[in-house]
Parts: sequence; structure tokens; C-alpha cells
Amino acid sequence: METSRRLTFLLHALLVILLSPLAHAQLDEVNTLVQAGRYTEASNKLDALAKSAKDIAVKSLCYYQIGEIHYNYTHQYARAAAAYDKIIKLEKKGIAAVELYLAIIKKGDVYSRMGNYRDAIETYNRLIKLAPASHFAHQTGLQKVRDINTALADLREQQRIAIQYKGTPLALIAEFQIAELYRNPSQLNQPEKAIQKYEALLKAHPEAMVAPEARWRIANLRHTLLNQSALAMATYRKVVDDYPTSNFAAEALFQMANIHRTTEKYSLAIPVFERLKHGYPNFWNMHAVFYWMGVCYEKNLHYPKAIEAFKTFRHVYLPHLDPGYLGQISMHDMSLSEVKAKIGKKIEKLTQQLSEVEAERLDTARSEQNFALALDIARNLVTTAPNTPHAKQAAEQLTMLQHLAAIQNLREQLHNGTSGPVEAARALFQIGTIYERQLQDYPKAVEAYQEVSKYHPDSTYAAEALYRSGLVLAKQLAAPNEAIETYKQVIASHPNTLQAMMANFQLGELYRELHRYNEALQAYETTIGYPERDRYLAGGYKDSFADRAQFRIGRVHYDDNRYDEARFVFQTFIQNRERSPRRAAAYIYLAAISEERAENAQAVDYYKKAETLLKDDPVQMRMLIEEASTLGTLQSTDPDAVMHYLKEKQKRLSTQ
Repeated sequence: METSRRLTFLLHALLVILLSPLAHAQLDEVNTLVQAGRYTEASNKLDALAKSAKDIAVKSLCYYQIGEIHYNYTHQYARAAAAYDKIIKLEKKGIAAVELYLAIIKKGDVYSRMGNYRDAIETYNRLIKLAPASHFAHQTGLQKVRDINTALADLREQQRIAIQYKGTPLALIAEFQIAELYRNPSQLNQPEKAIQKYEALLKAHPEAMVAPEARWRIANLRHTLLNQSALAMATYRKVVDDYPTSNFAAEALFQMANIHRTTEKYSLAIPVFERLKHGYPNFWNMHAVFYWMGVCYEKNLHYPKAIEAFKTFRHVYLPHLDPGYLGQISMHDMSLSEVKAKIGKKIEKLTQQLSEVEAERLDTARSEQNFALALDIARNLVTTAPNTPHAKQAAEQLTMLQHLAAIQNLREQLHNGTSGPVEAARALFQIGTIYERQLQDYPKAVEAYQEVSKYHPDSTYAAEALYRSGLVLAKQLAAPNEAIETYKQVIASHPNTLQAMMANFQLGELYRELHRYNEALQAYETTIGYPERDRYLAGGYKDSFADRAQFRIGRVHYDDNRYDEARFVFQTFIQNRERSPRRAAAYIYLAAISEERAENAQAVDYYKKAETLLKDDPVQMRMLIEEASTLGTLQSTDPDAVMHYLKEKQKRLSTQ
């Protein structure tokens, strides 16, 4: 996608010079037709302009726009491919390389969209041969071929899991992953087929844990890739109606408001933004909600509300905003200081001084545990009087109040009894998640998670809630025995789930820390028996719980002084897991075993192999530091110190 945008920018920059005023006017008319949904007229006008144009750059642009219309709007992919082909046929007539490369990329994308991956790969391979190795188009071709092959392999694996574990939660997750593979433009790039897969999943499993995301994905595909705004709006609304306590309900409201905003229906956008602000106070993109709400109020000539929204954005969110999130407000090309100045000028232009909110109201609201009101008061206080001591105190409370208000909203829904059992389970799970991850109130997190298991034991959220309880008990509350019993409950109550697999792994971790080595080995072996859940890392590495479990088996043997068994496990690990991020760590353990046995030459060889893997490889280095710190002699977290240590080791062993 990034390369296509880059090439398109270069193409348009070139044509600014070449296009005549008449051609510019005709293309502007085409854009108007496309915005109005009159795609056939737009395509016909472009075709006529291409036939009459003498400049091949103008012809190329026209055919490119025809291809884009059929690829992005009418989804007549054969016609899109034909349009890009016409550009490619201009190669012998001296078409610019940037135009040719872009047409080949787009033709390959069309083949992928049609599910014709063989021809897609053949097309990208043509680009690879044509573009110089140093050109980013060449690199793009290589990446697209890798992505398709990886995705097809993953598709086959997920289909196998779905068949083997039919009727179990593992099969459901596999079906969702299949839809994800079709959804992703950098993988199988078939949004229509992804929608079919998501809809089939929703029909068969309407109460599944992934159901809110599946429904949101359908809406987002219609919105962002298929340009079907009406269908997208209806589907986003269904996410909000069917899954109101899900995080995806907030995402759906945000997108609904933006659809209204971008079509200049500001009066429709404002209440949706307001609903999002009040209903989901800890929404991750809240800075963008306030900014765009200010824009809509300004466009609607409601200046006091616009000032309030812009001040909230400027004083509450902008000071702590990661610059990477500026793209959410269409200011990715600006610095934080530039954004601050721009918003300041806007406030100065619109401002009418708003009433100052009394700090005592905040204290009262908090003492009454009315966190939603307290949150509004704190925001207004920071907004209207940002330089006062009271405002600074309120600012320090904002994050906590947002999360407490979210919990209060969820508790009120439970108390009202209007939610069905699935929504009630999801609400309790959300409460536990907020206590655990945002507030770090771990006893309350465990309490909420265990409520899910107690009141909704058959819910799809029960397994995850129990598993999260085990993690909190083990890692935050230092209660290993309680954690062990909780993990066992996950395995007994929810077999054939991802949580059961992860619980087995965590049991292995606890047993290993408690020096209950035989039990640890059994837990890790059970983990390996589950289907692998791969996670792709930088550098082409592939991580999974099975990868970690197999490595930990070697560590258990090593920690228990079973060096023969440890050596066999690590050697087998290196042989069988070529894409593991722990290969360097495995070599370090083999070297340590060789040192223990005074096999210095062998130890040096293993250290050299580890050093080769670690050079300029942050993934292997990070895993080495994580996995080998228990060796005692390798405790540094500084990569340079680690490399120095390995070199010194080799020198010392070579001279003994």
C-alpha cells in the first residue's frame, strides 16, 4: 500500500506539468462524478480522454484512474486488470518507469483480489526482474510474493485446524484467522471473501468472543476498502447495538461519526461523537474524538461548544500525545508544537470565555463515587483554568477517572439487568481488564474475572477470565499456589481452547520457578501438543507458545543439572526450529553445557554461532537476554556488553 501511494504521488507530480488546462478540467469533472457514485460516466469520460490524448503520460493516468474506479468502487476486477494492462503495453512507447512499475503492482493486486495468486505472483516476479534491485518497487515485489506465500501456507494450516478441531473453540479461532487472512491487503487481499467468512462465523457463533470484532471488520471493509458507505454505516450501527460493551462498539461509533463528518453532515456527526465521549470514556482515540467534535461544532457555528472541545484537545490530550497519533487528526506532517500553535490560534479566533468550574465539585463527585460526573468536572477544570493548582491536581486524576467512569458505566448496565448473559459476561470481563491493565488494582481485577467464571461459567469469556486471573495471581500478587489451581481449572473446564494451551505453558513456568521440574516438563510437553499459534516477528522469525515451551524444556533439564538431556533438547531445537528467535539463546546454553564438561573447543564453536546470529539482530538479542539471564555469567541487558562478553569468553576458552 505504501509503495503504491509513493508511486502514485510521483505520477501525479509528473502530470501536473504535462496536463493541459482542458485535461485538468476534465479530470476534475471525473473526480466529481466518482464522488457522486456515477462510476460508469466517469470511466467512459476517462476512456474518451485516453483515446484522444497524444501524450502517453496522459493516457497512462487515464487508464490508471479507470483501473482505480473498477478496483476500488465497482469491483469489476477484470475491467481493472484490463485498464492496468493498457498501461503496461505502453512500455515500448517509452512510458516512465514509475508509471510502469505502478501498473504492474496494481495488476498483481487485482489478481490477488480475484483470488488468482499464481498470476499475482507471476506479475510481481515480472516487476522484480524489471525494477533495479535498489529500487523500492523491486523490494515491494519481493515482499508481496513473500506475503502471499506466507499467507497461503497459513491458510492451509488454519483450514487443517478448523477441520481437526471442528466444534471446539480452537476451530472457531481458526475460522476467524482465515477471515483475517482474506481481509488483510498485504496477505490474501480478498475483502469480499473475508466478509463471507466473517458472516458465516457470526451466523454459526453469534455469541463468540470474536463476534464483535468480526462484525466490525465487515463494516470497516465496506467502509475503507469497498467504498460502500451506506452498508458500512448500517453494519457499524449493528456493532453498537449488538455488542455495546465491546471495545469495537466505540470503534464503530468513531467511524460512523467520521462518515457523517467527511460527507459534511456535521449535525449528524456531533451526537455520535457525544455518545462516544460519554459512553466510552477510556476510548484509546479520545484525543481525535474531541478534535473532530470541535471541527463539527465550528462548522455548525456552535462556537462555545467548539471552543470547549478544542481546549480539551489542546490541554488534556495534546501534552501527552505520541506524535504518531497525529495522523488521527490529519496532522501527521506537523510537529506537536505546530499543532499546539494552530489550535491556540483557532481558540483565540472563536473564544468567548467559558465559566470556570469549581474544584470543590470534583471532590464532591468523587466522594459520592459519581465518576462520570467527576470526569466531566475534571476535564472542564483543566480546560477552563489550565494554569491553576486545582487544574493541575485534576489533570493528575484524569486517567484514573476515565477508567473508573468506564467501570461505573459497565456496573450500571449490569445493575439495570438489561444485558443478556453474553453481554453481562463481557461487561464483567471488561471490568477485570480495566482493573488489571489500566488501574493496576490486581485484587479487584481477580475479583471481576472470577465473577465471570462464577456467574457465566459457560460463556466464551470464562476461559480467558480464568486465565487472566492465573496470570495476575502468579505475576502480580505472588500467589503461585492459587495461580496453579486457577490454571488447572482453565484446563479442566475449557479444554481445546487457546486459554487451555496457554494455561499449560504458565503451569510449566510456575513449576519451573518452584523447582518442581518433572511437573514443569509435563506441562511444557502438553503445551507442545496443541496446534501452534504463530506470531511473526521482525527479521522473518516465528514465535509461538510451542517454541517457548520446547526451549523451556531444555532450560528445565539444564537447571536440574541433566546436561545430557538438556544438550539433546537444545540441539533438536536448533535443528527443527530454523525460524525461532531463540536460536542464539540455545547456542549459549549448549556452550555453557560444554564449558561444564571442559569441552572448550566445542564451547567456543557454540559461542561463535551465537555471536553470528546476534550481530545486528535485535530480535535474537532480546530473546537471548530474556532466556539466558539465569546462567549467572550473562546478566547484562546491554547488547554491546553481551557481545563483548561473548568475545572475551571465546578468547579465554581458546587459551586454556
